[in-house]
Amino acid sequence: MWRELFDIVAPVFITVGIGFLWARMKLDFDATFVSRLVINVGSPALVFSGLTSMEAGGELFALLVFAAVATLLLLIAVNAVTLRFIGRPLGQWLQPLTFPNWGNLGLPICYFAYGDTGLALAIAFYAVSSTTQLTLGLLMASGSWRPMLLARMPVVYSVGFAMVFLFTDTPPPRWLSNTTELVGGFMIPMMLLALGASLANLRATRLGEAAPFVIYRHAIGIGIGVLLAELLGLSGAAYGVAVIQGAMPIAVMNYLLAARFNHMPDFVASLVFLSTILTFVTIPVVLAFLI
Repeated sequence: MWRELFDIVAPVFITVGIGFLWARMKLDFDATFVSRLVINVGSPALVFSGLTSMEAGGELFALLVFAAVATLLLLIAVNAVTLRFIGRPLGQWLQPLTFPNWGNLGLPICYFAYGDTGLALAIAFYAVSSTTQLTLGLLMASGSWRPMLLARMPVVYSVGFAMVFLFTDTPPPRWLSNTTELVGGFMIPMMLLALGASLANLRATRLGEAAPFVIYRHAIGIGIGVLLAELLGLSGAAYGVAVIQGAMPIAVMNYLLAARFNHMPDFVASLVFLSTILTFVTIPVVLAFLI
């Protein structure tokens, strides 16, 4: 079993480590270019390719979308109650404790654990996070609602276009499948490298203060993942994907929003850094439970 676990997590952690060392060595890494390439090209291509090639069916994918939305809503509810109880302002604390890293880490781990089916189902969570972090997340961080941002996100159109083929049971043209598979193939390694580079550049100076909140966040994330997987009657890869995505750390995007609006950027950087490092411990444990 341990060899199987190592085969799943080693490629992910090694690639993150390469990105981390690359940034630490001050080698060229244009984070803006990489993020634009991933968001505007790689992400919609991977989403379309993954959805149109999956064998699980559109109904199961829709159920995983529901699970992703429910996970976010439960995280918001539990965090809001907790923050009120300990006397922390929701305006600064709720957003960074809510949104998980369902992209950089969630996609590759689900892929190595469950293959193409795992990746296709994990895309449900990624699609939800992509459309909510810059809308609902931005609302939490800034207090302003900008739904028109959805119109600028290629992944939204990619999901809709793929659903046409999926629910009509029509295979896309071979040239389109081959193109999106080829282009989408660069997204996961680029996301992992970008995650490593981002961790290297974070100013995580409040690790001791952040540690209890990171442990709390991992505990409720895993608990919500298991709860929803059981309540929804999921099994196999779908069950595993729901639990794995529930165990994901705090997303780097939370730090970017905190820095933009000057909401405790050093503290949020510590949350992101420490929760990602803790994932290197918790994910093998979660996978041992699942496999």
